[in-house]
Amino acid sequence: MFAFGPLSFAAPLALIGLLALPALWFLLRATPPAPRRAIFPPLRLLLGAPDDAETPQHAPWWLILFRLLIAALIIIALARPVWTPPSVENETRPALIVLDNGWASASAWTDLQREAGRLIDEADRDGRPVALATTAETGQAHPTLRLSDADTARSILETARPQAWPTRRDNLADRIDTARENGEIDGVLAVTWLSDGLASPEDARLARSLSQLGDLTILEPDSGRAALALAPPETSPDGFTVEVRRAPTDLPRTVGITAIGSDGRALARRDVTIEADAGSATANIALPLDLRNRIASLRLDGSTSAAAVHLLGDSWQRPRVGLIELTNDEGQPLLSDLHYIESALTNRAELVRGHLDDLLAAEPAILVMTDAARSDDARIQDFVNQGGVLIRFAGPRLAARGDELLPVDLRQGGRLFGGALNWEEPQSLADFPSGSPFSGLPVDRSATVDRQVLAQPGSATPDKVWARLEDGTPLVTAERRARGWIVLFHVTASPEWSDLPLTGLFPRMMQRLMGLAQGGAVSAPANGSWVLDRALDAQGQLANAPASARPINAAAFDTAQPGPETPPGLYRLGPASAALNVIDTDTRIAALSRDLPGAVFAGLDGPRPIRFTAGLLAAALVLLALDVLVALLLAGRLANLRIGGLAAAVLLGLAALPGTPQAGAQETQGDDSFAMEAALALRFAYVRTGDAALDRRSEAGLTGLGREITRRSAMEPDAPMGVDIDTDPLLFFPMIYWPVTEDAQPLAPETAERVSAYLQSGGLIVFDTQDADVAMLRAGAPHPGLINVLESIDVPPLAQIPPDHVLTRAFYLLQEFPGRYSGSPVWVEANPNGASRDGTSGVIIGAHDWASAWARGERGEALAPVEGGERQREMATRFGVNIAMYALTGNYKADQVHVPDILERLGQ
Repeated sequence: MFAFGPLSFAAPLALIGLLALPALWFLLRATPPAPRRAIFPPLRLLLGAPDDAETPQHAPWWLILFRLLIAALIIIALARPVWTPPSVENETRPALIVLDNGWASASAWTDLQREAGRLIDEADRDGRPVALATTAETGQAHPTLRLSDADTARSILETARPQAWPTRRDNLADRIDTARENGEIDGVLAVTWLSDGLASPEDARLARSLSQLGDLTILEPDSGRAALALAPPETSPDGFTVEVRRAPTDLPRTVGITAIGSDGRALARRDVTIEADAGSATANIALPLDLRNRIASLRLDGSTSAAAVHLLGDSWQRPRVGLIELTNDEGQPLLSDLHYIESALTNRAELVRGHLDDLLAAEPAILVMTDAARSDDARIQDFVNQGGVLIRFAGPRLAARGDELLPVDLRQGGRLFGGALNWEEPQSLADFPSGSPFSGLPVDRSATVDRQVLAQPGSATPDKVWARLEDGTPLVTAERRARGWIVLFHVTASPEWSDLPLTGLFPRMMQRLMGLAQGGAVSAPANGSWVLDRALDAQGQLANAPASARPINAAAFDTAQPGPETPPGLYRLGPASAALNVIDTDTRIAALSRDLPGAVFAGLDGPRPIRFTAGLLAAALVLLALDVLVALLLAGRLANLRIGGLAAAVLLGLAALPGTPQAGAQETQGDDSFAMEAALALRFAYVRTGDAALDRRSEAGLTGLGREITRRSAMEPDAPMGVDIDTDPLLFFPMIYWPVTEDAQPLAPETAERVSAYLQSGGLIVFDTQDADVAMLRAGAPHPGLINVLESIDVPPLAQIPPDHVLTRAFYLLQEFPGRYSGSPVWVEANPNGASRDGTSGVIIGAHDWASAWARGERGEALAPVEGGERQREMATRFGVNIAMYALTGNYKADQVHVPDILERLGQ
């Protein structure tokens, strides 16, 4: 890059062309204008006539200067001039740029990266060395921190990406101190810290290291781009609650929370508003247990960061547990037993307490039976045989007489401290065996047992014993019975026989047993390591595990923190899955402190560069048109052109310059130019909705689809055009993509007539509600905006795309039609043969957000995530190609079925 103060040139070698302007001057002077033609009169009329006519030997000097100006404008435009207002006047110090790239920077990453690029360009113009450093670990060695040229800093910036874990600002402070000691950074620097705006424990240390190098300026995103985070959800009696956290700001903010199922569909959604100066807000989401257990993740709508997603593993599963109460004819209810069971299972299961009739009607996954409850009801045996889990607790009644619903045979009488089969002292628990669901739980040695029911010798085989006392006698036994389980605690559920219900071990044991139920959490093996299955990237999307990921020991998983070697995501250990998230219950989000050593704070919105290439080329094009007019005039080709006409042509050319006000009388000409632009090339169109973000997504989608069509077929569509459905002509476009929002209004009668005429003339409209991810929340109700749009258009009856429809084979063979989402039906005309469009459907209606799946950037990168990954994106692109072919060829593919008959007749 070459610069003159704030004016720089991205391609400075093109300026060498200015040296050719003097040679061009002499070349133009040596080329005289064309001679004038005149009718030769009779010779006698010329006798004595003075001959004072002169023919110039070269072009007029003003015309030469005019043409040199055109050439200079083209040369300067090719040099790509950029005007970048300096943010620091007369800065001469080397620059050090610190860029936060943790999870909190993802939402403002584009602005942070652009500002870093501007600071590098500014240092490049001034000829100052510059260094760039990031604050988050990447799992790879950091490049050496040293002052170098701007190109080196640009290469580091281009490879920098936001990470899905917090920053480590203390590590960067160590690198800076090391670089100073090694002499790689010395002198007084201009230091800029592009911060994500969030505080961390290492802020003061990093600010101290930076301020020792020179003046420190900290730039932060504004409140609208501040990071949001989801805390772990907590269950409630009718659903769950979830907290949204942020650094407190002076602006309120409303955000939507969506619960996503394992199949990618939205199960629930709730808006929550964080008030001004508040750092959090809580949403209560009511959801039945069956739907609650299907939730795989919670997401903040519109937020792109790893903290805006909270993944849920097996521990989120909550089975329905029935606690059997005693009836009046069975004596006094033993409330104490059920009290300890309820306390152990609170927030770990949905508890239903009642008589057996009521419990079975509630369809529980687990039944809990205390000693005094009846066990001779045949329905309990049927419950276990059909896959239910029965958890029983011993007591005096069971010690006196056993029954059939036991995992082992019991000895009558039991064993107690000070009894016939007595201990000299109460027994403690032994370590859990490796095959037990309790394996890996730390044993509480303070828990002692005073009395227990004993198993008959030989019946308590090792595979049935899940917990023992130190003397080897069983404490918990279990047996698989048909499709279900029977589990027996050989002590009471109250502290009457043991201290176990009073310890923290008892709730953890009960939680492990919940994994036996259908719909309960799967118990993970105690030994081994959790292996990352799907990683959560910085944008909050599930991706393949990075190369830096390492297994996490099972004993250390609960204390693991997100980082390069332990990225957030879904981990697996045997059949069990667990989630590691960026935000946990104890994570607090606060704004960066304003009293950091030597720091001056400023906003991120700095001056933006102004590029002149397009304006200069447009001006050169207009001047070239004027030069043609002048050349024709001087050559005598426009002899009949009046001065007024020439003046009008000049004014028209000047009116085309950028920034020239347009008169109201030119509206008709604008309509003609729109029609000419649409008619002279193959273009697809999209309906402008008034939502700038949605319109940009539609344009990017059709642009990306057009590139893929050009690459894969002989069709070469030009850039798409946006249309105003109320005023712009539609007949020039073979296909129109219409994103329909929920607040779409009914069409005016004139607009509806124009749309119907477009369909009847053979046009194709793709209506896309783009809401397949949340359509379930309408409980089968139609899309309100789509109803408003279609009710005034002459649309025939619709049906889902049949397997033999032309759309399934217009170019690719397809049986699914996904976009960004999938799974919702796609509709076409039920009987296109009854229309006047030669057997083709004029509408395609779906909710898969095809434009987002098609959208790609200038370098071919995908602009939006797709729920099914790259394979689904490819299938969406193929469906887009089929739509384009269908719009242009109609039922051509359907006609191919007649080829055998035609060939047979020709053979006859």
